[in-house]
Amino acid sequence: MRPTRIEISRSALEHNIAVFRRLAPTQRLIAVVKANAYGHGMTLVASAIEPLVDMFGVAFAEEGAALRAAGIAKPIVVLMTPTESDAETIVAHSLDVVACSLDVVHRLDRTAAAHHKRVRLHVYVDTGMHRDGLAPEEVPALVDACAQLTGIEMVGICTHFARSDERDCTMTTEQNRRFAEVLDRLAQRGYRFPIVHAANTGAALQHPATYYTALRIGIGMYGIAPGETIAPQLRPALRLVTAVTATRRVGAGEPVSYGTHYIAQRSTTIATIPIGYGDGYSRMLTGKAECIIGGKRYPIVGAICMDECMVDVGDDPIAVGDEVVLIGTSGGESITARHIADRLGTIPYEVTTLLGERIPRVLVE
Repeated sequence: MRPTRIEISRSALEHNIAVFRRLAPTQRLIAVVKANAYGHGMTLVASAIEPLVDMFGVAFAEEGAALRAAGIAKPIVVLMTPTESDAETIVAHSLDVVACSLDVVHRLDRTAAAHHKRVRLHVYVDTGMHRDGLAPEEVPALVDACAQLTGIEMVGICTHFARSDERDCTMTTEQNRRFAEVLDRLAQRGYRFPIVHAANTGAALQHPATYYTALRIGIGMYGIAPGETIAPQLRPALRLVTAVTATRRVGAGEPVSYGTHYIAQRSTTIATIPIGYGDGYSRMLTGKAECIIGGKRYPIVGAICMDECMVDVGDDPIAVGDEVVLIGTSGGESITARHIADRLGTIPYEVTTLLGERIPRVLVE
């Protein structure tokens, strides 16, 4: 069996959840596990943390259905705009949804009524990100309409911040002001919601005024602070490891890997490791990546292949079977998702989410 695997630390997940519980001890916690839990393994993570959180957030109805199939019983909210074709899945699996369109709400209402059920709805307010949701002035009419539907139960209202992970809080403050105004207008009409959620990880770390009654925590739950936020109290939950599968001596002037972009400058040992861009370990890391073997950093050299990479280990006594860490800590050395993101010119979210399904995820303490 290929030794490449992703280790997910249960204790790190528990620790990070506790961090956010301390920040907002009276609020509900919505654990966002969309996109395969940001690459960490959706059903594995959700099953491990279900007793510690109040709800789960997913992107699409099929993700919610997969969680139900895995035995997850707590509320699951589908955070992306549902389509009319999602109605049967949403009703069948008792999923919460965000409301962005009255046409879709009517379809949900009809489907729920046909099955003698009710769909739990969260009104989604677009306060400035302009991706999903209703403009503030459109919200009262939709809420009035939903209140007349027997298959709809309005349980929540939400918004999403575009720049809450930045030091400049101007836009977040303005978005939050618009959201609060909507809440006030609805309260004047007699509408109040038990689940009011706006704070994502960035806002939870920096903007207590956004807490309301629930926090939506995604990347922070996995131990990664987003954007410009600083949260040394968080612990990365993911460790990407493999093992050396072959070693060979290469003479000075000899090439390594496709394209012969790397030429050995001296006689050296090249170790082969079984991971590549087919696993989501980006080929764009060619010439930029490192790994840790036995607590020491080594450069990954030559073009990253679909299934393998090569490591220049010099004259060190590296052997087949030695553990190789690509994300995580070994000895006194550490490589984080942010380190890799910086070298790719992207964000840590993409680094972990790219990690493919063919890498097994295992839960460790």
